[in-house]
Amino acid sequence: MKHYHLFYGLLLVALIFPVQQNFSQRSNFSVGAVPSYKTDGYGVQLNLNHYHSTTDYMQASLVAAFSKEKPNSGVEFPYEDYLFNLGYFTTILTSPKRGISFYFGGGPSVGYKYINDGETDFAFDALEAESSFIYGGYTSFEMDFFISDAFSLIIPINGYYHFNSDLNDSTLLLGAGLRYYLK
Repeated sequence: MKHYHLFYGLLLVALIFPVQQNFSQRSNFSVGAVPSYKTDGYGVQLNLNHYHSTTDYMQASLVAAFSKEKPNSGVEFPYEDYLFNLGYFTTILTSPKRGISFYFGGGPSVGYKYINDGETDFAFDALEAESSFIYGGYTSFEMDFFISDAFSLIIPINGYYHFNSDLNDSTLLLGAGLRYYLK
């Protein structure tokens, strides 16, 4: 008779674990879209996060930023940054009962800087810049406010530094967007 109780106890534990995994609030992945503000321009960031623990995650993101350079008051020209970033983020402060988390992270950043619609001739001789591939790194501070089990409001502050950029080697993007947790 004692063996039946042990068997039923083990069977109950074996069934509860998969059910708990299926009905958990969030999965190991999330996707986000963040419109951003940039000096004299704007941007958009799309990211995919993989949560490998409750406090850390890996992020792959695509960023497109559009701006205008004004070397003097009478002249301006457009430029665009297209970036791919891989980053590691860790929790620096969290309050699960209030639905708030703060993360800090960063990693390598590569991309392409498209200057003056591909033209190398400028209306002035003060600048020598041409479109090219760029590489460097980025750091980010993210605030995450849970709206529901599947959605959260994210507010990232991203700083980029690209070593070989002919124009504006450092960039700051401030944004607010939504993150959806895949089930």
